[in-house]
Formats: sequence, structure tokens, C-alpha cells
Amino acid sequence: MKKQNFLLICQNIWQAIANWIASGSELQVWQESDSHGHPFCWHAYDPVTGNHACFGSEEEIRMWIEQRYYTNSL
Repeated sequence: MKKQNFLLICQNIWQAIANWIASGSELQVWQESDSHGHPFCWHAYDPVTGNHACFGSEEEIRMWIEQRYYTNSL
């Protein structure tokens, strides 16, 4: 197994553990990377509503979060 693949597997396991620990009612946000470690997708999951979204940039996910929570807080 290549070192890069092993590190990617370890990163995915760590992310799964972190998601499990953070699970609850808080919005969960994480970044997915390709096999070279380059980020390519941002994920958001709202356990209260069950909604999941994926975005191509940090700016897009920030806008989605702000819009979603601004709208829900009115």
C-alpha cells in the first residue's frame, strides 16, 4: 500500500471518528480531499433537519450556512 493511500485512509477514519463525536444537533461541516490531498468538496450536514449539501468552495458553503441560519432565525 502506498504511503499516500494509507494516509488518506487514516484521514477518512479520523474524520469518521470526529463526526461520530460531534454528532448531535450541531451543524457538521467537513472538507473532502482527493487522493493527492487536494480539497475538492465541502460538505454540510444538519442532523436536526437531515439535510446534506455539498459545495465546491468554502465561500459557497459559508453563504449556504449564513442564508440557512439567517432565514431560520427570523
